[in-house]
Amino acid sequence: MNKLNVSLDNCYGIKKLQKEFDFSQTNVYAIYAPNGSMKSSLAQTFKDEADAAVSKDRIFPARACSRKITNESNGNVPKESILVVRPYDEVFGHTEKTSTLLVDAKLRQEYEKLHTEIDQSKGMFLKALKEQSNSKKELLRRL
Repeated sequence: MNKLNVSLDNCYGIKKLQKEFDFSQTNVYAIYAPNGSMKSSLAQTFKDEADAAVSKDRIFPARACSRKITNESNGNVPKESILVVRPYDEVFGHTEKTSTLLVDAKLRQEYEKLHTEIDQSKGMFLKALKEQSNSKKELLRRL
C-alpha cells in the first residue's frame, strides 16, 4: 500500500478531515500535537475501523457520522494492518517491545534509562515506607 486516504465527518469531535497519506517515500507518519487537538479522536476512529465498529460523535450523537479509510485503489484497508497504540495502555505498558516503537535509538535509550531509574526510586521509596511504618506486609510496587 503506497497511499492511505482518510475521509471523516463527525467522528468523535472531528468535524471534517480529508487527508491522503503518501507512503511511497516513507514507511511511517508520526502525529504530534497539543492536547485537545483530536489525536485521541483520530485514534478511536482507526480503532473502530480495525474492530469493524461504528464511529460516532459523543457530544452530538444525532449528527451523521461518516468514516472512509481506503488504500490508493479505493479498496478497504485490512484490519490486520491497523495498530492503534493508546497514550497509556495496561496491555502495552512499558516493555522492551513498546520501547522499540520509539524510532530514534538515542531517545529510546534515554526513555528506557528514565524508566529504570523510576522503578529503582519506587523500590527505595517503598522500602523506606515499610521500614518507617514497621509494616510486616509487602507493599505494592504499583504507584
